[in-house]
Amino acid sequence: MRILFYNPAPSQRRFTPFEAMRGSPFFRRPNYDALRLAHLSKGHDFAYFDEHIEVQPDFNADIIVCHVPLNLARHVENQSAEWRETAAIICYGTYPTLFTNDCRTFCTTVVVGDIAAVWKQILRDHREKTLKAVYESDRITHFEVDRHFESKFGFTPFFSQLRTSYGCQCTDDNKDYCYENSLYKTPARWNLDKATEAVALSRRKAIYVLDDDFLFDTEYGIRLLEKCWRHKKMWIFQTTGAIFNRPGILPVLRDDGVRIIYLKEDWLGRNLLQNLSNEDYVKEKEYQINMIHNHRITAGCKIRLGFEGEEYKAYQRLMKFLIKARIDVIELAVQTPLPGTKTHRTYADNDQIARDLSLYDQWMPVVNIPGVAPQAMYSMMEWLRDSFYSWDSIMLRNIIVSPRLGFYNTIFFYLLPNISYRSNFLEKVGYPP
Repeated sequence: MRILFYNPAPSQRRFTPFEAMRGSPFFRRPNYDALRLAHLSKGHDFAYFDEHIEVQPDFNADIIVCHVPLNLARHVENQSAEWRETAAIICYGTYPTLFTNDCRTFCTTVVVGDIAAVWKQILRDHREKTLKAVYESDRITHFEVDRHFESKFGFTPFFSQLRTSYGCQCTDDNKDYCYENSLYKTPARWNLDKATEAVALSRRKAIYVLDDDFLFDTEYGIRLLEKCWRHKKMWIFQTTGAIFNRPGILPVLRDDGVRIIYLKEDWLGRNLLQNLSNEDYVKEKEYQINMIHNHRITAGCKIRLGFEGEEYKAYQRLMKFLIKARIDVIELAVQTPLPGTKTHRTYADNDQIARDLSLYDQWMPVVNIPGVAPQAMYSMMEWLRDSFYSWDSIMLRNIIVSPRLGFYNTIFFYLLPNISYRSNFLEKVGYPP
């Protein structure tokens, strides 16, 4: 059976023949679900088509699997129109999960939840010509991957991806913004020995962990790092601010090869701009970043903005705080509550949220905040992002932190990510990267 996995890209990142690929290669990596399905499709002719790096291949498929994010649903619908006559179109992702009936209008089959859990059943039903209109999955059963697509020209050669868990581990006030919470209702974690084996088989030195919170189960995370110590891997992952409640964990992470820790949105909190006037709050955050730097680890920070009361002067204070706190890299996102959540319903009832799903990319403002026009919100966030990744800012922060990070970590885990973020924003390829 011939299977084509289709990973769409927004127009500003889409590959154009005879032009350079858009954005920094640091952020170009294959869709992880494609690696999982390739492993489950052994014995079949499985091809991968990613609009970020290539044009549509000449491949006559029996099944075309489409990953459908919320903001690209219309694009996938238009693209699938030319395929539906000759192939079965299988759609999965956030849009098919949240808008199942709407998605059924332009595809053969819709998968609600994790596609890997029902993939073998889909292949069997297709072979027997009994393919269903909807497959629902509420559990995670497959973690293994086939990594050969990682070596395709255009994807980052710097790190390999890894999933040890699926499911949302956010604090309660962040769950309505989390895609993991919509896709994976029942959290699951990979067998420790199997995960260790997968790390050992990876040929790259750096591992980017895609888990929502790698240290949610601290014992599991530490055991995995320690079991993989002999492979001399370098690790990048995200976790919540609860990491600072675990005394003695940072020296262990350093010794096991952790290079970048992204602190999730809960660390700075929803009332960030108001809290900046609290001296104790500011000192606490500065102290915590220093703790990370003292162990030669780069500190990343994810920030969600776009709430009531935000203004330009507050963003100026935030910029000063980010520099003073010595945060190395930031990822900004505007508040984008997912359809069907309590927060989204509240805004919808007050007619304060956009209905156009093409705006739901976590960068375009979709919530109408009283006193702040969406365009003004966009401009303020763009100013903050561009100011943080200006050359002056990058060099200033580099001078401050490089003695603590060391030469090697400064080059590969401070300067490389900062320059990559800057490159993406200069090329206007959208956000998140």
